[in-house]
Amino acid sequence: MKALLRDTRVQRLLLANITGSVGSGVTIIAVPWLLVHRANGDQLYGYATLGTTLLMFLFMPYYGAWLDRHSRKTILLAGEMFGFLATLSMALVALASGRVETWQLMASYFFGMLYYTLHYPAKYAFLQQIIDRQHYQSLTGLMEVQGQAASMLAGGLAGLMIDRVPLWLILLIDSGTYLFSFAVQFTLPYEPTHLKNAPPPLDAWSAMAEGWRWLHERARLSLFFGCTLVPFILVMVSNYLFPVYVADVLHASAAVFGNGEIVFAIGALLAGVFIPKLASSRGAGQVITGTMVVCLVAVALLVAGRTAVAYYVALALLGLGNAGVRVARNSVMLHVVPNKVMGRVGMFFSAADRLLRTVLTFACTLLVAHAGAAPGFVLLGVVLLAAFGGVLATRASIGADRTAAT
Repeated sequence: MKALLRDTRVQRLLLANITGSVGSGVTIIAVPWLLVHRANGDQLYGYATLGTTLLMFLFMPYYGAWLDRHSRKTILLAGEMFGFLATLSMALVALASGRVETWQLMASYFFGMLYYTLHYPAKYAFLQQIIDRQHYQSLTGLMEVQGQAASMLAGGLAGLMIDRVPLWLILLIDSGTYLFSFAVQFTLPYEPTHLKNAPPPLDAWSAMAEGWRWLHERARLSLFFGCTLVPFILVMVSNYLFPVYVADVLHASAAVFGNGEIVFAIGALLAGVFIPKLASSRGAGQVITGTMVVCLVAVALLVAGRTAVAYYVALALLGLGNAGVRVARNSVMLHVVPNKVMGRVGMFFSAADRLLRTVLTFACTLLVAHAGAAPGFVLLGVVLLAAFGGVLATRASIGADRTAAT
């Protein structure tokens, strides 16, 4: 990891990522909290999450094909510019009107999630292209540390700002972080090597089919990757449940919600530091198995515990478990998946992510409307338990399919 930190490209990318992540993080934390405290806000937030997820699912095949046919640096820069323009427009509308309408909250949430969708697949394809394979294990841990440090800052800032600062000012500050991130990443040296001798471009769905064929030939490994994606999906769905849970079950303030984001980030940050070493010594399969157990314990605590302390402990464990799975999983993918199909393979799993997330978010929205947030965590626990069984059945495929990602 020290060698990576001495690389000026990595230094600049970390600076850009942490700045942009703080901006998007504050938006994604502040907007749901404000939305669920409006009339029928919890249901509106559920429908906004559902609609966003469905649109992202339809968008994924086109983005995956585009990612493998264009410069990854250009795509990263386009994502930052989109975040800047979209967030700035919402800030100016709120400032000009002197109030924030519900549709503006829903649009701001959509823009924040779309930025997240654009940024992360391009970032990992870009990193795989410019960093030596020997650093992949450390790289995934470093990216997780960076991401969770940003989440911790975003949670703290959101907790401080939500009840004290008008939303237009929050959005204006967030738009500035995207612009700064764009400027830093613009200076990165880059050569789009995946475009050399590339075959003629295919339409989006044909390109997606190529990614599917690669995965179909490695069915057990594909199932392993799918099951290890579930903790992340559950965290994304829980982002809908958390503000409702804090407001309606804990009857707590925005500070508790923001502090929960901080302890989640602390747990994930610890995973980013220690999981790469554990994965190197113990193997990715054992690490993923152990961290999924940690996720199961966290969900059980959310169901059984109804206090702020139990909430904090659960989120710290969930942050540790989810990030541990992500670090080990991303390292395996960087080693196994060829860079020329990384975009399409990554987008296939992103599409599966969005599909399952859509179903679970819809189910949780119905549960919240009729029974509250706690039963939603019961449903997520059942899904996670099934995924854990799938990981146990397929984890041996890691060693069998660990080929060079060229």
